[in-house]
Parts: sequence; C-alpha cells; structure tokens
Amino acid sequence: MRFLPFLASIVVLVGVAIPAHADSDDDEFLAALRKSGITYQNPDRAIRAAQKVCDLANSGTSEAEIIKDLHEFNPAFAMGKAALFVQAVAGAYCPNVYPPAWVPEARTTTARCH
Repeated sequence: MRFLPFLASIVVLVGVAIPAHADSDDDEFLAALRKSGITYQNPDRAIRAAQKVCDLANSGTSEAEIIKDLHEFNPAFAMGKAALFVQAVAGAYCPNVYPPAWVPEARTTTARCH
C-alpha cells in the first residue's frame, strides 16, 4: 500500500460539466465516465485523479490494487464504479498498461475485477 497517500486525493463526486479547454484524451475520459454512470463535481479534478491512477498503473500497480484503494478512500465509490473509473482511465490515458478488455472501445457495460 505504498501508494495510499497518492490515492487519498482522488474523490469523484456528483455534478457534470466539461471544461472548454479539454483535449481529446480528456474528452474521451469524461465521456467514458458519463457512459459508465460516474458523475463528478469538477472535471479538472476528475482528470487529475485519472492521471494519478495512470501514473500508478505505469509504475506497476495492479488494476485490482488501484480499484480496491479507490473504493477504500471513497467508500461511496462502489467497487464496480471504481473498476469502471480505472477502465476509463486506461482507455483515455494509458491504454498500453492494461489488456484490451480494459480499453473503452472493447469494454462491456459491466466492471471486471480480478
């Protein structure tokens, strides 16, 4: 759990708005969240949280560990929603980290936790 402080700042809360300055990766990520039914209070904060998750994934942290910790730091964030969040992150910011099943184009409507 060496990355717990890193995830402590990740909070996804109710409210949807897309910033006008979002780039295509950000747009893809926010669209994936909407499609998954994940809402957030601040799009910039959701994007920063996603980039932190991608950094953890790129450093070798497993998706199962990230999902578990997202849920533990945000108890209202169910495991299934945490898995969908990680799936959206992988598709938008770090598709090289997880297998194709985690990339939005190949995903299904259900979360996959290992």
